[in-house]
Amino acid sequence: NSIAASAVCAFNLSAITQAFNGPFRSQENPRSTWLPTANPIHNFQCGTINDKGPNEGLTERSLQDAQRLYLMNDVVQPESVDPLVMQDDVRFSNLVVDIVQGMDTLYHVMYISTEYGTILKALATPNKNLQGCYLEEMELHPTGFREPILSLQILHSDRSLFVGLKDKVLKIPLVRCSSYKTET
Repeated sequence: NSIAASAVCAFNLSAITQAFNGPFRSQENPRSTWLPTANPIHNFQCGTINDKGPNEGLTERSLQDAQRLYLMNDVVQPESVDPLVMQDDVRFSNLVVDIVQGMDTLYHVMYISTEYGTILKALATPNKNLQGCYLEEMELHPTGFREPILSLQILHSDRSLFVGLKDKVLKIPLVRCSSYKTET
């Protein structure tokens, strides 16, 4: 739609598995109602057919099922009803997460690219007092210039964030304390 807003929610793998093991939705024809349909293959894995011949390499689900069963009946439930991060007037485009060991706990630090070509560094936490806690906004371009970010990748061994732009790749250290001077 035309309203610019974005949110990041957390999901747990068991909720995803539960939804995908449940019923599908299907319709008999384009004008009929979508109705729940039993899942013909519980715990379906996208394996491939090993037989030699025309079907080699295809997935195991039948073509007929694949054509009519592509919508799940159940919603994948998020871990909480509140998003971890939410912002009006901007669209998020990419997300990567770094796990940082604190004094007494692990922290999930999200790096979120925006449609404007900036990167938001935010804390992902179930703590309601810290939800939506932005640690930093990184401006990659000169003021007034906008270029979308095409990709984000973290190289943990180097503690670096790689940012893919249209004509170049930027390498940004994950720890940027030296960028901020302290008062003495």
